[in-house]
Amino acid sequence: MKRILRALASDSLEARLIRRMTVIVMLVFVFFLLILNVQYEAERDSLRDRSLRAQAADLAFHVRVDGDGVALSLPPNLENAYDRPDRQFIYVIADGGGRILASSHGQDALLAPLPEPDDNIYFSFPDLAGRGAYYGITVPLAKGEKPPLYLQVAQGSLHEDVLADSLVEEFLERSWPFLLLAAAAILLVTVWTVRQALSPLKALSRRARRIGPANLETRLPEQGLPDEVRPLVHAVNRSLARIEEGYRRERDFTANAAHELRTPLAVLKAHIETMSGLEDVPQLLEEMDNVERLVTQLLRLSQADNLVLRPDERADLASVARGVAEQLAPVALAQGKGISLAEGGPLQVHGNGDFLALALRNLVENALAHTPKGDAVEIRTGPGASISVIDRGPGVPPEDVERIFERFVRARPEVYAGAGLGLSIARRIAAIHGGAIEVGQAEGGGAVFTLRVAELPHPPVM
Repeated sequence: MKRILRALASDSLEARLIRRMTVIVMLVFVFFLLILNVQYEAERDSLRDRSLRAQAADLAFHVRVDGDGVALSLPPNLENAYDRPDRQFIYVIADGGGRILASSHGQDALLAPLPEPDDNIYFSFPDLAGRGAYYGITVPLAKGEKPPLYLQVAQGSLHEDVLADSLVEEFLERSWPFLLLAAAAILLVTVWTVRQALSPLKALSRRARRIGPANLETRLPEQGLPDEVRPLVHAVNRSLARIEEGYRRERDFTANAAHELRTPLAVLKAHIETMSGLEDVPQLLEEMDNVERLVTQLLRLSQADNLVLRPDERADLASVARGVAEQLAPVALAQGKGISLAEGGPLQVHGNGDFLALALRNLVENALAHTPKGDAVEIRTGPGASISVIDRGPGVPPEDVERIFERFVRARPEVYAGAGLGLSIARRIAAIHGGAIEVGQAEGGGAVFTLRVAELPHPPVM
């Protein structure tokens, strides 16, 4: 019992519904009793009025009017009723002037004033002679007398023969157990209905608790669920799909990173083991540079994945483009290539200038790797919140546009010594800035990589 009470007092959806349904059942029960009481009052008054009319008719039938006055000869049952010491039944016969001609219990006054033709013939006393409430009726006696005679009949509220009281009292006395049983049955049915209605959600919850990293491919069933819950389950399944994809990408990333690191480290170890003199040092340094470049790219990729922009961060794309051009110009000259810059005015965007520079630098380094000697890579700002990098290489085939942004993918490994992370990092940074990287073909040959970010909203014109 305590466990059931604790469950009902909990904050679960089942407990909430059961509590609310219980309150509703109780309110309906109380409302039913109120309606029953109203009906009882109405029926009691109706039956009491009919009972008074019947009593008046019975008495009038036994009234005789002759020269000696008014005589009333009642049968034993009526005589016993009107002779009761508790005076639950009283009658008075009077003439039009209100003079008492006959009465029970020695009543020497009218029970109520004689009504006018349009007045109500019924009357009541809240308390008659200290004996409680009385209800009565005044009817004319159709005996041909002029002025007419009147009969007044009254009954107390404690009498035994009023049908309404007996019926209602019997109903209330004998029906309380059935009413309580009915209320208990309704509550039990309510609890059962709520539990049955929520059983799919409980099963869903148990299945959701079993989902973990080892079985991310599991999905929650969407069939047989209420319409209100199905969109939520669908959203959870979509989230699980994204998490599964993220886990898969992380596993692939870890495996690829381990593979990419293993190769230069193995070469470096072999060179160290076989080196015979200082003439092997430049080659060792080159291998160390490859390892350092890979570790740096992995670190930058991790930083880009965890980048969160502050609401007040601002960056100038023109300044970013100029800084990257100045930084990579010596590298381009050392390769026999050039970098040209075509910039417009300042262009403020919501973003992190350092990471935007990192994304642009990766795009320019990729362009330099595919540009022949003697040609130049062009950096162009605009139109809008964008920076374009144009090379004079062979371009990007349409079927490779998406593939080149995957991690550790190198479309032309023979000309690019990187780990294949630069474009992936650039796309991730663009996405965090509300934009993307578009790939197109340059006029005269070559590729165009456009870094596009979200523009700042223009202030309203005053």
